[in-house]
Amino acid sequence: MVYIVRDPRDVATSMYHYSIKRRNIPDTYPIEEYVPRFMKGEFLDDFGTWDEHVSSWQATRQNKSGFVLLRFEDMLADPGRELGRMARLLEVGAAPEAVARAVELSSAVQMRRLEDQQAQSWRLTKESRQDKPFVRTASSGAWRSELPPRSVQQIESEWGDIMRSLGYELSCSKDAPAEKPALARS
Repeated sequence: MVYIVRDPRDVATSMYHYSIKRRNIPDTYPIEEYVPRFMKGEFLDDFGTWDEHVSSWQATRQNKSGFVLLRFEDMLADPGRELGRMARLLEVGAAPEAVARAVELSSAVQMRRLEDQQAQSWRLTKESRQDKPFVRTASSGAWRSELPPRSVQQIESEWGDIMRSLGYELSCSKDAPAEKPALARS
């Protein structure tokens, strides 16, 4: 089992744009109103909230053979190394040429090219807005320029412990008072 985790601040940002693409929210919907709803799991269908999903996999599979947890950010930084980790887990040979080819074929540029060519045949994209790409920035850290400080505080206040356990640095002081999101006040 390969489990890929991503910084929830970037997940919130990405899901916000995906929700616009899917017409779940209008273009003008404020991201600061979106984040508390995202944190309740409103836009993730049957997956639960980010922390429920990550915690459940960590609790049931962490430190067991046949499981590797990869961080999206590490995959961006060194895709060949992370692909090698997957290959070892799956016990498949990973010749350097094959790894390089796999990295090339899964690049953001190649994924966007496939989307341009095939989006009309994919169930999740054929009825979505074609002016909004599914593969947007394919980067990490976009939350720094897209999320308002209040939204960052909400996410870090609610999910900071698990974020730290995964190696994510928090931008807000743990001691600083952060407004609790609506889900924590209910």
